[in-house]
Amino acid sequence: MNYAEVRGFNYQPSYGSTSLENWVNYRPDIVELELRRGKAYFPKFNTVRYWLSWDAYYRKPEVFKANFEKSLQIADSLGLKVIPCLFNRWHDQTGYDNGGVYLENIAMPDCWAYYRPLYLEYVIDLVSAHREDPRILVWDLCNEPFSYRAVTEQIRPFVQLELDWLTEMYTCVKTLHARAPVGVSIHQDHGREGLERINAVSDVLLIHPYYACDPETIFDPELRAAYIQNVEMMCAFGKEAGKPMLVTETCWGAMRDEDRVEIIRFTLDTLTKHGLGFVVHALHYSKVADLHDTEDGFVGAPYNLAFTRKDGAIRPGHEIFNQY
Repeated sequence: MNYAEVRGFNYQPSYGSTSLENWVNYRPDIVELELRRGKAYFPKFNTVRYWLSWDAYYRKPEVFKANFEKSLQIADSLGLKVIPCLFNRWHDQTGYDNGGVYLENIAMPDCWAYYRPLYLEYVIDLVSAHREDPRILVWDLCNEPFSYRAVTEQIRPFVQLELDWLTEMYTCVKTLHARAPVGVSIHQDHGREGLERINAVSDVLLIHPYYACDPETIFDPELRAAYIQNVEMMCAFGKEAGKPMLVTETCWGAMRDEDRVEIIRFTLDTLTKHGLGFVVHALHYSKVADLHDTEDGFVGAPYNLAFTRKDGAIRPGHEIFNQY
């Protein structure tokens, strides 16, 4: 598939509040229902990004691998390519956390929770079982590493340690001769420096260009100009690096449907004008952070990013996705 043709969704099942819960309590019937519902609402939907869970794998490796295979089968039956995200470094600032990897897991060998050797075993086991799998579009090593606002003097020593870990994972996947290319989904806060940081561990550059706004600033001309400039910077870097680029998260959230629709419109207008394919965040209402209303947990910026309501109905106006 040409990356510019990707029209995808991130997907977290509705029944859990973390990736660990969603895989430990795996419900293939619900996964199939919600993805099929998404395909009906959004006929151009051709790619799904699954958030995997090392924690769930380590509890019952064979069960987790069987559930992952089932998820691949479900996606394939619906005509969807899959981007498996192996690790997560995004953490919710409010404490409503999805879980994943923390610095002590990868950068502090003297800590009890230093798991790098175990992470390597997980990658080898999972990727080797699917090294030739045509259902997989890209192996996404990690969601939003370097999860800090800025590289301060306090943080700086950890940057190289985190990059060393990503390099180890990247080298592992390449040594296994995986058919699908490898990337790292970088958040946008570090700008060009962030792209430079992941370039050596990316066959394809995976980016998260969110138009981060509040209800009062959705139409702010300076904010919009800055967003377009940021997308142009990312595209220019991709050309300089000589690598393809794919958006693996985008479309900031809102509580009011009409606000969200305008955010989607402006965002996807901008991305398509620059020839970028995209996997928006996210398909279904879920208890996972940023995918629900206040009745199912704390809500703060980036608000609700789900494209459906709790009852599974499409959010009003969100069929605008089909225009792109």
